[in-house]
Amino acid sequence: MHPDDTTEPDEAALDRVYREYVRLNTTCNDYIQHALGDIRLFGAIGSLLAWDPLARLLELDSRLQQPVTPVGFLVLLLVIALVMFFDLFKQSIFFFHLARMRELERVLNRAAGGETELFHIAGGWPAWFRLHHSPVARIFWGIFYLLVVVFPSAILYLQGYAGWLPAYLATAGILLFLHARCAHKLLNSLEQ
Repeated sequence: MHPDDTTEPDEAALDRVYREYVRLNTTCNDYIQHALGDIRLFGAIGSLLAWDPLARLLELDSRLQQPVTPVGFLVLLLVIALVMFFDLFKQSIFFFHLARMRELERVLNRAAGGETELFHIAGGWPAWFRLHHSPVARIFWGIFYLLVVVFPSAILYLQGYAGWLPAYLATAGILLFLHARCAHKLLNSLEQ
């Protein structure tokens, strides 16, 4: 059924539309829960990233005589980038489902015949995202990007690995730029 069709759907077709709407809504909720659960993975990576250098810097364990290796920071950076891009994959699928849900919402709202849009989860998300979610997300990613760049750079510098800084900063800059660009392109798909 095309969303612009002006004929009233019969009861069986409307029931199928509603069941599909509920299924997609459940799927989207699952994506949201899994994506938000990835923050634990970022926390674990952050703990790995921070513990050893801080322990060495603050001499919390006197047996730690070797400095943190620059290769370790580069590997952690690559793992972080993989998780970030994986989240963009999940968000892309979520946005695809939202687009399908918007079509189903149009059919259901037209069948309900009310003045207000009874079904408005997917249709309302772009405006909500722009006004409320996006400002918080920008601050979160800004702080996260800053931590991924500044903390390892400071540790590398303090431990005498300043020669590795250009390689680390270039790798971080490229990966974070690509992530930001892909995220921006994905977010623009909300407006379509």
